[in-house]
Amino acid sequence: MQNYEHKQVSPWPLAAFALTALAGACFSMLRTRVDENGVSWQFGLGFPRGYLRFEDIEAVALTKTTLAEGYGIHLTRRHGWLWNAAGRDAVTIRKRDGGAITLGSDDSLGLYEAIRSRLRERSA
Repeated sequence: MQNYEHKQVSPWPLAAFALTALAGACFSMLRTRVDENGVSWQFGLGFPRGYLRFEDIEAVALTKTTLAEGYGIHLTRRHGWLWNAAGRDAVTIRKRDGGAITLGSDDSLGLYEAIRSRLRERSA
């Protein structure tokens, strides 16, 4: 008789680990930028991302999200589209078309003031 031993390895745990690591890399950081044309934001690896021109912005306000609103990207009742990597501090941008984008930030005051300053420059 012949001896036999074999080990079959499932790819699922490795695939699940890889997907979890990729999601962690994507959504662990939210980068925001305010320049002369508008506001842009992107998660960790550069995607997903968004952009809003200043001529499309009606107003900007400091806000706080709730624990129930959580993190990631999703539509909320109170804040419109929420983009948040961590924490509860955020800036809500009201768009001229009636929609809203809320960007989480651990420097929400700095983000708010940068957007408000650019809006004032454009209206002067």
